[in-house]
Amino acid sequence: MWLGIDDTDSREGMCTTHLACDIIKALNEDGMDIIGMPRLVRLNPNIPWKTRGNGAIAIQFGRGGGRRTEIGYVEGKRYCYEKKISDGKTEPEKVLERIDKIVRKRAMMESEQTNPGLVVIEKKPPYSLYRKAVRSVVEINDIKNVLDEMGALYIPYKNGRGLIGASAAVSWRPRDRTYEIITYRNGGERWVDEESVKRMDRKFKKTFDNYDYINRHVQIMPNSPCPVMYGIRGDDYQELREAMEYVVSGKIKRWMIFETNQATDEHLNRRKIGEVVAYESVIVTGEVCREPRTIEGGHVIFSLCDGNEIECAAYEPTKSFRNLVRRLRKGDRVTVYGGVRDKPRTINIEKIEIHSLAEVYKKKENPICTKCGKHMKSVGKGKGYRCIKCGTTAKEEDATFEKVERGIKPGFYEVDVVARRHLSKPLKRFKPSPDRY
Repeated sequence: MWLGIDDTDSREGMCTTHLACDIIKALNEDGMDIIGMPRLVRLNPNIPWKTRGNGAIAIQFGRGGGRRTEIGYVEGKRYCYEKKISDGKTEPEKVLERIDKIVRKRAMMESEQTNPGLVVIEKKPPYSLYRKAVRSVVEINDIKNVLDEMGALYIPYKNGRGLIGASAAVSWRPRDRTYEIITYRNGGERWVDEESVKRMDRKFKKTFDNYDYINRHVQIMPNSPCPVMYGIRGDDYQELREAMEYVVSGKIKRWMIFETNQATDEHLNRRKIGEVVAYESVIVTGEVCREPRTIEGGHVIFSLCDGNEIECAAYEPTKSFRNLVRRLRKGDRVTVYGGVRDKPRTINIEKIEIHSLAEVYKKKENPICTKCGKHMKSVGKGKGYRCIKCGTTAKEEDATFEKVERGIKPGFYEVDVVARRHLSKPLKRFKPSPDRY
């Protein structure tokens, strides 16, 4: 059996992963084992009605067998099993009833944007459900039709939009995966020692996005009013447990390891510019056709063309990444990765690959009059030159030019760690190159 849950948090507090810990504890108390690791599945990051990180939870349960792995501590050690032997004494209706009580007690129902969904289902929905939910917009009625056809049990709370994420999380079949160990505070102050995070980051090479050395920011610690103390992400779940021991922080009440789709770029669709639609995340290739400009707020905007045109933005939170974007010039050929804003239609850049750079020249000196031997004066922008003594004229290209060193080179570039989105794959994880796109 699979259980999916989503949209229990709000911008004011709570965390669906924290509720997942309560669910795992309850399932264990009712004699059920956790099969495989609990899953934290991030979905389309551009959905305007999401609460915070748009993450849903999926848990497989039943009677476990094979290797047992410690995955957390929630009022005692918690384990998962390598495989499912049987459903055991599982009664789906009773499971739904049990988890429903937890959801009603813990979810932030008073928040207008919190609309939980709970699903208990025997078989995984088709993978296409996850793929659509991570890359575009899904209608809740479409989800209900799938669940009804599969005989699933489900509860839509309020407008029930959480059913979308809950069902999509269960339908995820990992092609690429990462892990996150999440620690939770005991209701006290959230604090993490900065130097301990740096030491951890240097030692554990399979972790990523722990610390932003450019902006001196502890990335593992959230800013929201949720129960999380910190979370460490990496490619090896066994390394995460040891990495946790290196971090000095406030008192930790519980912790849990999740298998995730974070840092996989599974949200991205390759598109031509004319095919780009709002709320998707896209990969588009073209030439810079309008050079970068800085607008109010410190955001840097340029236009990309492939026959059609779209604006691309390095917003202020991307920090030093904007300096790279400011060096782009007309004629540069690039590929942009990012989420699509509706109005104005703009790509919020997550990564950029520079394929080739246009040659840029600047004027070194005006033409010299062949009769008088004196430098000519400009007649006006694009209108050429004239000798003020004898009236001889010259063209714009008759001036002396020198090639400008651009200060950038072809290659892949990404936003600062502090601005990294959950699903965006850091360059550290490319093996060996991003050619698969």
